[in-house]
Amino acid sequence: MSDGPFKNLKLDSRSRRFAEAVQNEAEDHDTRCALGSHAVVNGILSGNEDLIRALNSYGDDGQLDLDPEGSIHGIFAKYDKSEFSDDLLREVAIRLHDGENSRDAINRALDACVETNIGKTLTRIQEAGYEAHREGPMHKDQLDRLIEGSTKIMKSLDRARIQYAVKNCDKNAFKHDVKKKTDLDVPIL
Repeated sequence: MSDGPFKNLKLDSRSRRFAEAVQNEAEDHDTRCALGSHAVVNGILSGNEDLIRALNSYGDDGQLDLDPEGSIHGIFAKYDKSEFSDDLLREVAIRLHDGENSRDAINRALDACVETNIGKTLTRIQEAGYEAHREGPMHKDQLDRLIEGSTKIMKSLDRARIQYAVKNCDKNAFKHDVKKKTDLDVPIL
């Protein structure tokens, strides 16, 4: 299925490719999961890589920080705001307020934000499907397949692998898994 009902929707190319794979019965579950994971990881890392690297290196100098909350807020202030960075700052601040050490607060906040972002990615894809259905290019059966399929796939994503990719700023963690199959066994007649 080429562009089809997703051609003019406000989805990035990776999310669009995932949505198309959900619609395509020829795609297997593992490929759909890889495409979904690839879309989530790249959506998070786009514009947030430097912030995540800075947070990951916080405390590497071995210096005792008397105001970790202030230092971490200072790190966030150096980078452009995004929906993800706002969520991450809120999650880190909550954990620091609850008395967690800064390293654990950052790691657990990243994990929580990955989970939140999986849900937001699913919502964006499904909203794009509803919009396509309202405007006409998507039929009701396609919308139903998109909603059901995307929900099922997003629930089955390998969260630990996505979290690892985000923490390591590895946009290509799922790239190998999503490459189109080029070697097809075609019998020679």
